[in-house]
Amino acid sequence: MHKIKKLWKKLKNKDENVKLLKWMLDIVKPYIKFIVYIFLISIVSMGISYVSTIIGKYVVDDATTGDVNFRDMSFMCITTIVSIIISVFSNILSSYINENFSFSIRKRLYNDIQRSVWIKVSKFHSGDLVTRLTSDIGGLADGLISILPSTILIIAQLLISFLILLYYDWQIAVFALVLGPIGAACMLFFRKKYKKYQMQFRESESEYRTFMQESLSDLTVVKTFRQEDANEATMEHMKQKRLNLVLHNSRLSSIMSAVMRLVYSAGYVVAFCWGSYRISTGDITYGTLTVFISLVSQVQGSVSGLAGLIPQIYSMLISAKRISEVTEIEKETYAGKEDIPGKVGLEVENVYFAYEDEFIVKDLNFSVKPGEKIGIVGPSGTGKTTMIRMLLALTKPQNGSINYILDGKKESASPDSRRFISYVPQGNTLKTGTIADNLRVGKSDATEDMMDKALKMASAKKFIEKLPKGLDTVLYEKSGGLSEGQAQRISIARALIGEKPMLILDEATSALDETTESVVLKNITEQFDSITCFIITHRRSMLQYCDKVIELDDDGRMKMKNLKEHFNK
Repeated sequence: MHKIKKLWKKLKNKDENVKLLKWMLDIVKPYIKFIVYIFLISIVSMGISYVSTIIGKYVVDDATTGDVNFRDMSFMCITTIVSIIISVFSNILSSYINENFSFSIRKRLYNDIQRSVWIKVSKFHSGDLVTRLTSDIGGLADGLISILPSTILIIAQLLISFLILLYYDWQIAVFALVLGPIGAACMLFFRKKYKKYQMQFRESESEYRTFMQESLSDLTVVKTFRQEDANEATMEHMKQKRLNLVLHNSRLSSIMSAVMRLVYSAGYVVAFCWGSYRISTGDITYGTLTVFISLVSQVQGSVSGLAGLIPQIYSMLISAKRISEVTEIEKETYAGKEDIPGKVGLEVENVYFAYEDEFIVKDLNFSVKPGEKIGIVGPSGTGKTTMIRMLLALTKPQNGSINYILDGKKESASPDSRRFISYVPQGNTLKTGTIADNLRVGKSDATEDMMDKALKMASAKKFIEKLPKGLDTVLYEKSGGLSEGQAQRISIARALIGEKPMLILDEATSALDETTESVVLKNITEQFDSITCFIITHRRSMLQYCDKVIELDDDGRMKMKNLKEHFNK
């Protein structure tokens, strides 16, 4: 039974590797012609190298007879200069293609992440995703751009060197060819350990990037709870962990390198001794000895190069696997709807939602008429934000249905539903850039008049006018320079500027004082009376601006009240 499981695992891994290979071929396909250019340039450079080696033989032979062949010496100088120029051009072209290719993959992966189903992509930490977008894509690009042409080139170099050696001396040719695979076999012996260390190294990189990102983004918390020493100790632990990995990897690489140098040196020594012996017997010239040494070095170098590609291939496959894990996340499906309805209602029927096996929301049933303002209250963890995520189609209910009523027509909740919804999430969600840039997230072609109107509605106009650069004030990470309340009001203005028929406020006024919060909600409910609005709040005094309230209990169930009737009584 154990053998069957082991065989099945091997077959499964083989299928995964084939699938991974097809995926890599697909992404490299648009760049094949550029890889061919690099390969052809390398072939030309290699040809010049061989010509220079053969000419060197005649220069040495002429010199041993007392004759100086300036023509051949000049040609050697020219071929050397041409080889250097080609090398420079090849490096520039390779760098350009590598960067272009890296950024293309990075853009593709970034778009995949943006368009993936939210609940599935949220299982990856943002620090880990950034590592995959940077280090892993860099490793994959280096591998795909260099490994394919390098492999073909090395094989061609090995074959040509062997044939030329065979022409001059079949014995040294066979020796050079046999000795090379011995070194390659030694390299293959270490492959499993190398692969293991490479995977651990990538995982440790994600770990420390994640830690640094979290601690630096929450620096206020770090300082408040005096976590500087604890974080320093954590960084020291991570450093030791990475140093151990580097030490193991370096030790293994050094052993592999030493084995290859031993094989390489053995080939050089044998070629030199055998050539010296053949000179003593008068079978070859000094020039032929230089050809022996040069070509044996190239044969050994080719085999060494092939063996050296093995770690690169493993590194590339590890990077490819980590990247493909993200690309395989389920994508959201858009129907491409762009029409904005005038009025939006809602029908929620028998909705259940669970994270893993625990139901957070149970048996939701309610309807909302166009223009109604709905308050959502309840203790933390009762499913308020989960309900909003389902309305935004960021998550789907396991059971039940959510349908929007758009100008009298029914449409199921889907990613297309976001075209008519504005949303103000919890916390600070402004991006780095000017205030105007942040407002245009809500409406890309917003004019200053539109911004002015939205800022007035959000009670943000006055404090922005007092800023030295007004709308052109640059906001840094987490809205540096603004209070939480000011940042919230800009976020509300960002949502209002599009004047969409549905608005969701998720604790959007939590940082405002009650007076300012009251002004903002009064503006929204009175001046945007046709907008359907959901307001999540812990302040029950704010429910006076709502028509109905949905109250969620600790069990995930709900009850709805008509507040107009309640307040009228």
